[in-house]
Amino acid sequence: MAGELGIKWKNEDAPAYKINADNLHQIHPDINTLYTKFLLTGSTSRKHLQVQPNTAVKIINGSTHKVFQTESDAVELSAEANLDTGTALAPGKDYYVYVCDEADGTASVVVSLNSTYPNGYSEDSSRKIGGFHTLCADVGTISGHDLSGYVAGDILPASVWCLTHRPECEPEGMVWSEKAKIWVDIYMQSGVGENTASAYGATMTDSRTWLDFVDDLAAVGKTLLHDPEFQVIAAGSNEETNIVGSSDPGTTGGHTDTAGRRMISDIGCEDCCGVMYQWLVDQSYRGDGTWSYGWTDLPGDKGSLNSQGAYGDAKLLAGGDWLSATRCGSRCRFANSSRWFTYTSLGGRGRARSQGAR
Repeated sequence: MAGELGIKWKNEDAPAYKINADNLHQIHPDINTLYTKFLLTGSTSRKHLQVQPNTAVKIINGSTHKVFQTESDAVELSAEANLDTGTALAPGKDYYVYVCDEADGTASVVVSLNSTYPNGYSEDSSRKIGGFHTLCADVGTISGHDLSGYVAGDILPASVWCLTHRPECEPEGMVWSEKAKIWVDIYMQSGVGENTASAYGATMTDSRTWLDFVDDLAAVGKTLLHDPEFQVIAAGSNEETNIVGSSDPGTTGGHTDTAGRRMISDIGCEDCCGVMYQWLVDQSYRGDGTWSYGWTDLPGDKGSLNSQGAYGDAKLLAGGDWLSATRCGSRCRFANSSRWFTYTSLGGRGRARSQGAR
């Protein structure tokens, strides 16, 4: 595998790597780049990546510190040609991008399904610098859609992350919304507690209260979406249709609606509308026609809520479920369920701030 990055500096007593004014600034910080996003999708293929010009990455291999740097031009590379194993990107998977020391004065960019280090290298000889998620199923042709024509295995552009552009939580199964300025889960929640995830083909989590979903997502550094955020991240999804078959699909991603259209948003979020209602952070209110207030004991023996008995409290739900038909959509909201309510058609989706945001 050819080296894509040339060595700039290492702490070795050799004239070629001596410390001087030009090289000293490359030693620290670990990542030195002129760009907030130094890892992007490529310009020539949906399966290509691009490392921005003048990006420097330090690798500590044993006791030797080395800094590798791209030149004044961006480095365009094929993710598939740079896989550590295999020759093709698999659909609906998280891949990791590494800079690897080739021990010949160059470093290679290696793409791997391994989250620790790529095959053929070690923890010392490699440095994870980013990653991406691949599209789980063909989008087909959708007029005006940002992902129209994308096929399974293509890199989702909004999923590409790097050390200077990533969520505060773990980045697997997430995309960046430039408009909402948040990272959001591609898939509906699967798992609970510390096993909460955004993963393709996983069993959707349901029959849990709003309180439970809050705890689940907090366990992995995420929160539920806010009302305006859902509208933004769901844009480009199917509107006023539900999933084909009008029944619970059970698992996440790759679905089509009753019109045969893929259920995917412009940034790559799956199943936003017409699959399951999704709990939002936002508070609403449900009246019962009286002005009598009382306490409702909440599940889990962790406190009570004072409202119009069991009626006053309501948390917003978004998107519509598999039976909602024309009521479904990016702006569909249901304001009739209390935070302790559970049902098989109610789920959740996580979001996180960008690392460093305040």
